[in-house]
Amino acid sequence: MRLEVRHLELVVAIADCGSLRKAAARLHLTQPAVTTQLKRIEDHLGGVLFLRTADGVRPTPMGVDFVQEARSMLAQFHALERVTRRNAHSSGAPTRLAGIPAHHFGLLVSALGDNVTSRTIKETGTLTALLTTGELDVVVMRQFPGTPLSFPSNVGHRLLTREPIFVGVPDHHPHAGSSQIGLEALADDKWVMPEPDDSGMNAHFARQCAAAGFEQRIAHFSSEAHVALTLIRESGAVCPLYPVGGTPAGVARLPLEGNPLVREVVLAWRVDAPVAEEIDDLCEQVAAGYLKLVGESEVYARWWRDEGERFALSP
Repeated sequence: MRLEVRHLELVVAIADCGSLRKAAARLHLTQPAVTTQLKRIEDHLGGVLFLRTADGVRPTPMGVDFVQEARSMLAQFHALERVTRRNAHSSGAPTRLAGIPAHHFGLLVSALGDNVTSRTIKETGTLTALLTTGELDVVVMRQFPGTPLSFPSNVGHRLLTREPIFVGVPDHHPHAGSSQIGLEALADDKWVMPEPDDSGMNAHFARQCAAAGFEQRIAHFSSEAHVALTLIRESGAVCPLYPVGGTPAGVARLPLEGNPLVREVVLAWRVDAPVAEEIDDLCEQVAAGYLKLVGESEVYARWWRDEGERFALSP
């Protein structure tokens, strides 16, 4: 046999997931198919890349070196595809992108390359209208339970990530040192919430808090993250926090038991725009970039390993 790109992708997926079963799910293969393919690769290379453990697999020293080189080669391969595609469309109009200021937005800008214009827009109705009328080609949107997105027939869409919403508490909070917290434990706290908008986020929070047996005591409204973090630290309030990113001094970021609060990050595009031909590749690049961000966030990485990945990537 000869090593191919798909072999590199399989080995990297196993390393990322730490499990043959999870890697198979990511690659849309059966576990026996992944096991067989890995055995063929190891036989070809003349050594073992992964050792089985009680909770999955871990790379051998040879496997660590192989995965590192495989990642580098895959990155070069994707860069080649992007450059070639960009050159092919360089004489055309730029891709017009807009969306919520989430990490997915920045990752998508990077994946689209130089021939792109972008702007952040939070309002769901505005994004949908601009996409429908053709003033935008592709958008990154959010969807909360109880407020589903609706698109016309000329717009395609795909779920990027089902993202849990964590909470930020001051580091002197009674639960600041916990690995996770029940929503009901925050019943007596003051909250910082974003200004209500058409996304349905605040309504989603109100419903979940009611289900947990209390009504939020909202003391502050702010849609600026740095203001919300300051209010947590200085006023002792608690606040919803998205899981990716660092946590400033004085604030603890905690997952919620049972993941009652969630947003879905959705990619939507006009089916007649040139970018429609690149959607599969763009989603793969955004997913790879997002997984890297997960690994850089200690709390989120721990949540992700503890079966959180299945929650985040489920349809």
